[in-house]
Amino acid sequence: MSKELYDRAVAVSRRTYAPYSNYLVGAVVQTRDGKIF
Repeated sequence: MSKELYDRAVAVSRRTYAPYSNYLVGAVVQTRDGKIF
């Protein structure tokens, strides 16, 4: 995993909403052509 993908996943996890489980998850996907979602 690249540092960029990791950093983006961490950033997304900071914006999550999990009032009951308090289990914050971030996910990032990179396509074969390099696009990141």
